[in-house]
Amino acid sequence: MGNYKAGNLIRKANVWCHRLPWGHEAGLQKYDIINALAKKNGYHSYLEICTTSTGGRFWKIDKKQLRVCHRLLYRCPEQFKDGDEITYRSANESIENLLPSGPWYDIVFVDPWHSFECSMRDLRAGLSVLREDGVMVVHDCCPASKELARPQPAEGCWCGVTYCAYIELLLSRRDLIYYTVDTDYGCGVIKKKPREGAPKPEHGVTDELAERWRNQRSQNADMFKLFSNHKRELLNLISAEEFLARENVQAPLSVRSAQFFRGGGRSGDERAVGKRRPIRAEDSPAG
Repeated sequence: MGNYKAGNLIRKANVWCHRLPWGHEAGLQKYDIINALAKKNGYHSYLEICTTSTGGRFWKIDKKQLRVCHRLLYRCPEQFKDGDEITYRSANESIENLLPSGPWYDIVFVDPWHSFECSMRDLRAGLSVLREDGVMVVHDCCPASKELARPQPAEGCWCGVTYCAYIELLLSRRDLIYYTVDTDYGCGVIKKKPREGAPKPEHGVTDELAERWRNQRSQNADMFKLFSNHKRELLNLISAEEFLARENVQAPLSVRSAQFFRGGGRSGDERAVGKRRPIRAEDSPAG
């Protein structure tokens, strides 16, 4: 037990080091987006849907703001422990009958096993328990390379085809508004359609582009080239700085420090996002 606790502290210390201005997590991260939206909107309940090899930053969620913090882990052996609460657990890929029925949570974070089937199921499950005025955040929506977007996992970083499930969900629903922040492998932000009378934002996906996407998917084609050429329209992609301005929230201290130390000769977007190397297994803290 002592060795486990010591190892857990070392892994978390490594992540704190990565948050320094020269570290690869100096830019806006998934948990920064979650915490900023929770504070801005006065949210108090949070659900994370992930696996033992995704998520990885539950301990970074602001539990003073989000007093109810639940986590669903699947592909999670019974003996797995990481020092944080596991509210719902499944040893395999099934999550059937684990979540409560009805809208329970103000904010849901989905970082699924990156197959298409698990990603789509988790997105739908997240929406099913999201309150009407809540927000769902989705990780790994904008892989930077075809290698990261390979359908099957391999050594190193893997985003899989979560981006395909994310786009398919958005194209199939008229009751959602969304944008995707171009940081931390792409962080999708989904909200349910505002009450009657509120204008729905333009997302830039033309009928022609949507049809091209559906046709290629129906033929089991490789989607990455089409995605890469049209990701700005398909994702409603915005920069980290645009996110901060749109939501009228302040950048975390680590991001502001990175802006100060890295300010020379770089654009505002680069300063907000920061340069990152792929995350390796040893970087991921327990929890």
